[in-house]
Order: sequence, then structure tokens, then C-alpha cells
Amino acid sequence: MGFKWLPALAVVIVLAACSGINVSQDYDPATTFQGMDSFAWSSPTQSKTGDPRIDNPLRDTRIREAVARVLTQKGFHPASDGTPAFLMQYQYVLRRKIDSGGGSPSIGFGVGSYGRHGGIAVGTSTGNTISEYDEGSLVLDFLDPQSEELLWRGTGTQIYRQYDDPAKDIRDIDALVEKILAQFPP
Repeated sequence: MGFKWLPALAVVIVLAACSGINVSQDYDPATTFQGMDSFAWSSPTQSKTGDPRIDNPLRDTRIREAVARVLTQKGFHPASDGTPAFLMQYQYVLRRKIDSGGGSPSIGFGVGSYGRHGGIAVGTSTGNTISEYDEGSLVLDFLDPQSEELLWRGTGTQIYRQYDDPAKDIRDIDALVEKILAQFPP
């Protein structure tokens, strides 16, 4: 039959749609990132937000370690003494989102009941679904160490999940940081 490729296509489409991390960056195009090789955090911990899901010292450590690891892999190094090439800070923000999915188109493939003839059905579902979820945004800011003006901002957004296993939280934070910093330097 000619439809043997459909399961593979469906898997590719689902995996692409489920990557779950959207990233963006912003910077002044006149900024020269050449020669920036060292970094430091602008403060030893992040400011408190009042949300215990965000104000978690374990999460703070995980984000900082992930950022340092990725930057080190890219050839940057922590400033041991003197002035770093750039300072870093981050914000983690949670927003409540509502997803209202209406009727969605659907396509079905199958083998007809008479011999080798195939059939295709196209239709829409009629039910509406409404769901709420938290979306987490991690904003990484790189600042000029003298003026503290913004040099580069990377943002990553994904669905926020709480895990009973710290390894899963670390995996999600690592993936988020890696995808954001894949844009740096621009």
C-alpha cells in the first residue's frame, strides 16, 4: 500500500509540535560581542518574587549551574578576578494560561472493506475543550559590567511542570537554558 510512510510522518509532526520550548533574543546590533570571554553573576541570588515555586534555592542553583555549564562549553569562563566581560542575571516568571480548543479538523486513513481500495475521511470534531496551565518564562540578561546596560537578552518559554523527581526538573531546566543560549553570541 502507498500509506506505509504515514506512521513515520505522524511521529515527526508530533515530535516537532511537542518540542515545547519557544525562544527569542534581543540585542543592539551595534554591540560587538567579539572578545567577550568571561562572565559573572550580578548578584549571588535572585530577587524574591513571593511565589514559592520560583523562590526555590534549589531551582536558583540549577539555573545558575546550567547557564555556567553551557557558557563554559561555548568557550566562556567565569571571571576569577578583575572585571568580567559581562554580568548575568535572570528572571523566572510564571503566567496562568488558558487554552480553549474548539473543533479541530481530523483526517482518517484506512483500508476499504472491499478488496484493496483505500478510503480517506475528513471531518471536524464538535466538542470544545478548555484547559488551564502555567507557562514558565526564563529571561537571561547579559549586562555591561560598568554601566549595567543590557547587552543581550534571551528568553525561553515552556509549560511549567512540577516533578517529584529532581532529575526531571534538572533535565527541563538544562533543555531550556541550552535552547536559549544556542542563540548566544548572536
